[in-house]
Amino acid sequence: MTIAAIQANILSTTLYKSNLEFQIMNISNKRQQIAYQTMQLSDVDWENDPRVKQLQAMDSYLELQQENFETQQKAAASQLESYQKILDTNVKKDFTLNLNA
Repeated sequence: MTIAAIQANILSTTLYKSNLEFQIMNISNKRQQIAYQTMQLSDVDWENDPRVKQLQAMDSYLELQQENFETQQKAAASQLESYQKILDTNVKKDFTLNLNA
């Protein structure tokens, strides 16, 4: 792969990883709002109240989404490391002076 192509892959993967981080942050904020809403419910039957069940279901769904995005983020980070190693190898190979030739 050429250096320009590797750099383009690094940039696009970095953008993808940043978008995932933004999604994770948004989900975390939503989960905090749900926790706040849950705390605002007082004198409720925590096991049978439909509002509590709905908030718990929403939180569970968001938790699964967050875990999914975190897994994708880790994969993107690994891919970035791989691209960086390839780039370092290619730069070293392409820009090393061969004085013995």
